[in-house]
Amino acid sequence: MSASIVSTYSLGATSLAAMSRAQNELTTLTEESSSGQYADLGVQLGEQSGYELSLRSQVNQLQAFTAANTLTVTNLQTAQTAIDAVRSTAQSAVKTLTSLTGGATTTASTLATTGTNSLKALISAMNSTSDGQYVFGGENSGQAPIADYFSSTVSAAKSSIDAAFYNEFGCNPTDPAAANITGTQMQSFLDGSFSTLFSGASWTSDWSSASDVNVTTQIAPGESVDSSTNANQPGFQQLAQAYAMMTEFGGSSLGANAQQAIISSATSLINQGLSSLTTTEATLGASQSRVTDASTAMSNQLTILQTQIGNLDNVDSQKIATELSTVQTQLQTAYQLTAQLQKLNLAQYL
Repeated sequence: MSASIVSTYSLGATSLAAMSRAQNELTTLTEESSSGQYADLGVQLGEQSGYELSLRSQVNQLQAFTAANTLTVTNLQTAQTAIDAVRSTAQSAVKTLTSLTGGATTTASTLATTGTNSLKALISAMNSTSDGQYVFGGENSGQAPIADYFSSTVSAAKSSIDAAFYNEFGCNPTDPAAANITGTQMQSFLDGSFSTLFSGASWTSDWSSASDVNVTTQIAPGESVDSSTNANQPGFQQLAQAYAMMTEFGGSSLGANAQQAIISSATSLINQGLSSLTTTEATLGASQSRVTDASTAMSNQLTILQTQIGNLDNVDSQKIATELSTVQTQLQTAYQLTAQLQKLNLAQYL
């Protein structure tokens, strides 16, 4: 018969080892209970780790697109708000023009005042910004698209208009000699050399710094839209042309027939501009709708992906609570046993 020797030291060492394991397990379970996810995903998922990383990559990509789309929608809304303001100004100008008659006492001053205020409003709207970018600049969104016609130094656009008028008639609009300009002559000028100042190279050199190419933004994997417009659209050129003729020639020495030519031309141009604005705004609205639809679709996809990730990463909260309670009980028991062992000594048995 052999004797087994069990010392308090060996019992204590065994108990301490058990406590150490329990403490480590307690730390892990506490972390998992707090985060709701496995503490060591690599160990837990094993060969599925690559699949989980792929899902997370897709989530990150879709979240980045969704965040960018929020800014894109803001830019589009800013542009549409500006166009609404431009339309309101244009409609008001047309209303004023229809009330005027060439040669009437107040016609000259009303033409000039309406033209000046309308042109200032147009320039302000065209230079609208969103997040520091000019929404009517096209790809050249870092620079104000429309030059200040009313700058302290004579603008290039005004210089060109003044020169065109003088070359056509041999006098300035405010000279008494301008009263001899007939309605037919004025109409020919407005339709001819004056109109060329608002298109092509003249427009881009004197008025606009905008790019003809709009900003294209990727709004979802494999899907892009034009996310801006530009100040080179015909409607903006037509409105600038109308307002400029009212500003420069409205308060001049022109006779009644020449004034009537201005009223008729400006009214026609503004109406054309309004029609063009409708097309531009419809295009912006269609882009905004596509961006919103893309974000909605990605939100639905994100929900699915995040559910899949949760199925892989998330712990069973009830199971973890049970295991945590069990380990805590075991650890408490180990503490009590250790305390009892520490009280044992040989003197108690003598």
